[in-house]
Amino acid sequence: MLNPDVAFGVHPTLGTVAAVSDGLPQAEAALRAAGFNHHKDLDIFVLPRSADRRGTVQLIRDLQTVGYTVAADLQFQTLPSVPDVSSLTTRIIEAQRPSDIARVFDDLLDDRSGVLPALHQLLEAAAEWCDQRLGDDGGASPATSCRRLARQISGLSTDLGFTGGDLLDVDSSLTTPPKGIAPFDQASRASAAGAASPARLGADAPATAEGAVSHCPPQDPSSQHTRSR
Repeated sequence: MLNPDVAFGVHPTLGTVAAVSDGLPQAEAALRAAGFNHHKDLDIFVLPRSADRRGTVQLIRDLQTVGYTVAADLQFQTLPSVPDVSSLTTRIIEAQRPSDIARVFDDLLDDRSGVLPALHQLLEAAAEWCDQRLGDDGGASPATSCRRLARQISGLSTDLGFTGGDLLDVDSSLTTPPKGIAPFDQASRASAAGAASPARLGADAPATAEGAVSHCPPQDPSSQHTRSR
């Protein structure tokens, strides 16, 4: 594809980036609404590393829907899959060491593809839908109930993180792991315990029903003057 309106890629140090052809202010506005920040020196848009990749995938689809031509790295062409809970349960049943279970908890809490962050985002999206469609009729409203459940998921995530840390402590006190079993990354586990709660997702990027960062739908580019850089 020659001279696309918007191009998405991965910078070696900045992470997810996007470039927009000249004369497309509405496309630039869509990027900003999706959480991208303009890098003045490089004249590109940079997405914070804490943002969920689902948001970029959805943004690309929205841009294409309204008529923009988009070039994107392969990793942005499909939504990241959420691990199946049954498969995670199987991993626990087959676990050989406490660290194996800690790894499963880590996958549950993963900001990009974990089950619990996805469930938290789903509940927040449901609460937002209830606010907009049903209104707020007091403490017993469906929106309030959804947000209460989302807070409970946040608490569960925090507890799982600390429990995973406890499992690692037990693991470290055992004998050397059997040959072929790699030691778990304790730094990663500590990070998950302290920061992987879905509550943090709400602070980094507003949730949508599909787990993407919230953004305003891009406008049709037909009304804009396009001049490629």
